Amino acid sequence: MAVTTTAWSQLPNDVWSLIGNKLDVETDRCCFRLVSKSFNSSLPAFPQPPWLLLSESQFQQQQPLLSSSSSEEKEEVKIVNEENHQQLSPPPPPLRGIVGIGGYGEHKDLVYEIELPEAHQMRCTGSTGNWLITVDKTDGIHLLNPFSRVQIDLPLQSTFKYGFDPDEDDFHVTPEQHRDNLLRKVIISSTSSLSNSNNKDCIIMAIHHYLKKLAIARPGDTSWTTVDTPYHFFEDVIFYKEQFYGVNHYGMVMVCDISDLHNPKATVVMENWLNQNFYQIKYLVEWMGELLLVIKFVLKFFCWDNRQECIEQKRTLYKTEKFEVYKLDFTIKKWEEVTSLGDYCLFLGSNSSVSVSAINYFGSLKKNCIYFTDDHTFGYRATKTPGGHDMGVFDLKDKSIQPYYKGVSTCYYSPPIWIIPNPTAMNTKKESDSLERKVDNNL
Repeated sequence: MAVTTTAWSQLPNDVWSLIGNKLDVETDRCCFRLVSKSFNSSLPAFPQPPWLLLSESQFQQQQPLLSSSSSEEKEEVKIVNEENHQQLSPPPPPLRGIVGIGGYGEHKDLVYEIELPEAHQMRCTGSTGNWLITVDKTDGIHLLNPFSRVQIDLPLQSTFKYGFDPDEDDFHVTPEQHRDNLLRKVIISSTSSLSNSNNKDCIIMAIHHYLKKLAIARPGDTSWTTVDTPYHFFEDVIFYKEQFYGVNHYGMVMVCDISDLHNPKATVVMENWLNQNFYQIKYLVEWMGELLLVIKFVLKFFCWDNRQECIEQKRTLYKTEKFEVYKLDFTIKKWEEVTSLGDYCLFLGSNSSVSVSAINYFGSLKKNCIYFTDDHTFGYRATKTPGGHDMGVFDLKDKSIQPYYKGVSTCYYSPPIWIIPNPTAMNTKKESDSLERKVDNNL
């Protein structure tokens, strides 16, 4: 005999909670909450944004042996049982953890786990709104919504005009190099049309190549189009007042004219003004209608002669020291230092840099602060150490740095990354609750 919804509703509240708490995966718990209002109230809600998507968990140490057998056509990897040498099915991808930095109450420090096989062994090279940009080992680039699990393919890496540069005739790009080395960061102009069949209004800009060039594409395009720029070495890009702005290694700011998508060009807005090195990272952020340049200063704790010794001793190799913030006066073309963000805080990393009002987060977000993740790729790739150690919140007033996540989440190719919906949707409690319901429905 089937159990009806009415029969379920007659169960005591403590039984609902007991059943719901037996569900380990957050996606299952969200589906459980959607059954009825009673079911929904029996479990803690999914945390409010901003969210920190943790690195993919490493496989457990006890793993079946891997054996490989090659044929003339292909080389395949088999998972073999140690005892009877029977072929086993590969283990499922590990669950992905999400931490709600904007949460409050007793559940604010919980790690929620979701199924996200579409991002398994992928590198997250950007995020805008609810969408991640992932890169796989076979030349592919994708837009991925981790909640609805909708995935949209972008043009292949092989369609960049400037790709990998072979030094020798027998140069071969490994799968890991496809995933890790060509793309630096990807920015989306708008995510509002990505849920519709017509997403041509969405323009994606990619920083790529070792010279950090720019290229654009739209979902459905067959190739990337190079942006003609007077200079290279871009570090960040922002879609600001319906135009793409980019900042390069030396602090030069350029604006990109994309009115002709087949022949995009960039012109200089601000000239060089920084003495730059590899241990300064720059971001462009919109803050109350103003364009900010944020500079992260990174300390290194090793010299190249003792790098291997530091790695073997598992010592910290680099750490964020401080931030400086400047506002661009477009009229006189001059940077003005910003000493206070008011009620706002910034979220920086591999994501599209954003500012968020902290006043409606009941003290869970600290105003006048900068929340940052580990995106110092030069540090962790050059030293062959996992990234993800260098995360924290920088107080612009007292210059202190405190942790916001108590756990450890590291990865050699894809450290934790912010997922932050449209900041305008997070400025009131009512809109935050509405957004939370949308997330639950997508889950």
